Amino acid sequence: MRQFILAIVGAGGLFLLAGATRNHGWYLADQVCARGAMLCDNPGWILVTLAVLLFVATIQTIAKT
Repeated sequence: MRQFILAIVGAGGLFLLAGATRNHGWYLADQVCARGAMLCDNPGWILVTLAVLLFVATIQTIAKT
């Protein structure tokens, strides 16, 4: 679960950075936003997913004790 959460954090950071630097001469940002335009326009969806996963991981940790 930790690896999945880290992957979501990385993807969130990538789309947040790509959305902020889109059309400013960064080829990688332009390519990322061309493939995932919805996530570049609304990176909040990734953060909401991250919050839900962190909540589930916390509940799982509490349930194990």
